[in-house]
Amino acid sequence: MANIILDYDGTIHDCAKIYVPSFYIGYKYLTDNGLAPIYEYSYEEVSSYLGYSVKDMWNRFMPELPQNEKDFCSKIIGDSMMELINKEKSVLYSGAEEVLQNLKESGHNLIFLSNCMHDYMEAHRKVHCLDRFYCDFYCTEDFGFKSKPEIFTSIAKKHIGDFIIIGDRYLDLETAWKHNLKSIGCTYGYCEPHELDKADITVSEISEIPKAVEKLL
Repeated sequence: MANIILDYDGTIHDCAKIYVPSFYIGYKYLTDNGLAPIYEYSYEEVSSYLGYSVKDMWNRFMPELPQNEKDFCSKIIGDSMMELINKEKSVLYSGAEEVLQNLKESGHNLIFLSNCMHDYMEAHRKVHCLDRFYCDFYCTEDFGFKSKPEIFTSIAKKHIGDFIIIGDRYLDLETAWKHNLKSIGCTYGYCEPHELDKADITVSEISEIPKAVEKLL
């Protein structure tokens, strides 16, 4: 049995389906107000920002944008995503529920850890009935947007035993690297080439996760 910390967007949830259209709405606000040049970002370009906290996303995308505009545009994007979630437009990867159920029935403790807002996490808990699978939920907003390795110290105080970290971005797996834990990199998510090379095991399909967990125990 292990404590399995799972990233959500790009690992369990195919987040691009609600993030990309919401990003376009937010970017239109910026161009309409002369805050950004007119440019048609590709689906892949927008998806590359998935997995980052709101703060890190803006630092990579438009670091020069005034903070009040970052906050306002973030709200536009967030409100659009929440609307899509509540309309049940968010989609888990095919086979995700079966994988989560398999891991739970195998005796593992599943822990949700995401670089997301609290309301976003709670909306997904409700819409996708995630409490069926997870024993605990953590999001970066609840910790002042600290990094996942920093939040792990709180998780480790509550959950005793071995840990396995699963995610699709280096921001997920750096928890494993900084705390000497085992890790599984999900290349089917939004990672860039070689981003997950340091993972103990990589999987190209979500259905491969249970066997990967077995190999690490």
